[in-house]
This record gives sequence, structure tokens and C-alpha cells, in this order.
Amino acid sequence: MKLKSALAALLFSMGMFTTLAQAETTVRVTLIDKAGADDLSKPLALGMGMKADMKMAKMGININPKSAARGAVRFDVTNLASNLVHEVLIAPITDENQLLPYDQSRNKVDVESLQTLGSVSEIEPNKTASLTIDLRPGKYLLYCNIAGHYMAGMWTVIEIK
Repeated sequence: MKLKSALAALLFSMGMFTTLAQAETTVRVTLIDKAGADDLSKPLALGMGMKADMKMAKMGININPKSAARGAVRFDVTNLASNLVHEVLIAPITDENQLLPYDQSRNKVDVESLQTLGSVSEIEPNKTASLTIDLRPGKYLLYCNIAGHYMAGMWTVIEIK
């Protein structure tokens, strides 16, 4: 009986360890921009699915790693901009070639038409913020929806396996 109890305790603790290991998946997100005080009032057409030359991007989001295991994923977001506030929204996508609903008059993605799972907003320059979300396998878009930023190239995709 003691052996069964010990075995049950061991299996339970292994299960807890596996759960804890999954909960510690961390993705480092770096927000960068070369735009500074550039005029972003006219969309630069660098949004997802637009087949644009991303070398022309004035802004961007880098992630490391580019994929993660399903479950709780912690996004540690650092804004490396010199003087611009940024944000990160996370939304599920089915295809990296899809065009997002875009409100030209506001120069923003129409978030009302896109499911957002979470966000970190108003990240000041040289500051870091975090967000943890439970994610299922699939692809997810990370993007900044401050006017002009998304179309300036400030987006990336992460795959959850």
C-alpha cells in the first residue's frame, strides 16, 4: 500500500512539474521603430498578407522564439523606441496571407471585426510589460494598433504547436 501511495505521489508531482514547465514558456517581444517623428498618416501598405517589401518597414516586432508550446505563454514586451509609445495585441489567424479588416479613416486595424485575446497597451519607450495567455495550437498575430503603426510594418506571427 505504501508503494502505491508513493507511486501515486510521484506521478502526481510529475504531472504538476509538467504543468509548471508548460506555464513557463516565455516569448521575448521587441518593439522597434525607425520612424521616429515620420508622418504615418498615410498607410504604408505593409500589413499582413499585402506581399509588400518588408525591408521598407519603418516599424517592426521581433519575437524569440518564433514558436512555442501550447498552453500558458508569457509575452515579455520591450519597447525599444526612442520616443514612441507602442502596444501589442494578440489575435488568432488562420492564414498569414489574409488581409485584416482595416479602417482607413482611423489608420488602424478594425479590432471590432477581429478577435483579440489580450493586449499590452501604452508601453512607454525603453519600458517592458508582460502578458500571459493560454494559447491552443495555431497561428497568432502580434501587432501594434496605434494609428499608422500596423501598416508601417509593426506586426509578426507566432506559431503555437
